[in-house]
Amino acid sequence: MARKKEVITEPLVEQIHSIPKVIKKIKFKTRNQKRFYKAIENQANNIIMGHALAGAGKTYVSIQKGLEMLLNRGEEINKIIIINPTVDVGNEDKLGHLPGDLMSKIEVHNESSIYILNKIIGPVETKKLIENGKIEFRVLNFLRGINFEKSYIILDEAQNASPLQLKTLVTRISDDSKLIIEGDLSQCDKYRTNGSPAYTKSGFFDVWTRLAGVKGVYQVEFTKEDCIRSGIVKRVLEKYEEEEQIYLGEKNPFQLDIDFVPLVDGMEMEIVENEEVITN
Repeated sequence: MARKKEVITEPLVEQIHSIPKVIKKIKFKTRNQKRFYKAIENQANNIIMGHALAGAGKTYVSIQKGLEMLLNRGEEINKIIIINPTVDVGNEDKLGHLPGDLMSKIEVHNESSIYILNKIIGPVETKKLIENGKIEFRVLNFLRGINFEKSYIILDEAQNASPLQLKTLVTRISDDSKLIIEGDLSQCDKYRTNGSPAYTKSGFFDVWTRLAGVKGVYQVEFTKEDCIRSGIVKRVLEKYEEEEQIYLGEKNPFQLDIDFVPLVDGMEMEIVENEEVITN
């Protein structure tokens, strides 16, 4: 009698669970969160800029949308690239003084992004996407000679990038890519000036004013009302914001038509948008 052939199922299980099957869409807590999300989603926009004080949720929104586009087979995005200027709080670039190899040093400056990735899809799936090259972390200093195609690029903490670094970045993207530039000019750690505000030397300020109104560029400016932190943190931030909040103004080629009806607890009442979305 012929022996039954043994069936090995473990590789199949590994393949099935290699990427997340479902991502729950974000439940917007403020109108500007939804505007930022929809600006990224709009096909007419290649460069989307978000200026916001701490606690507005800009990084969470951009990473959430990036994962949706990466894991949706109908999208052209092949990878997410996260860039964070390697600047310590109140000081200059110090990558060389940190222990470990270059990637270990980069990850120190991207812990907040990794935390959000873990929160949305879990640490196991996050690790797999990084190992498979679907999520990359890069350094602004080493972008020359690189062109980004079919990529979703997030530049976080953009207030600490120089005008030359931002120019290098915005001239490296193709029409099938998305570049998200986000930051808070009141937390400009790198630039110190005499007689003029530090943020005026920032590359984020330069690119915001220089590209205002350009076709393919969209700006979303959050306000202090968009801060979704609660308790003591929110009260402390409000005191700092009395002196630090900076208004840049928006200049966009068109206006997004956004309907936003918040509930009493601040969560948006939008049943269809908040249903689970099959992404592959």
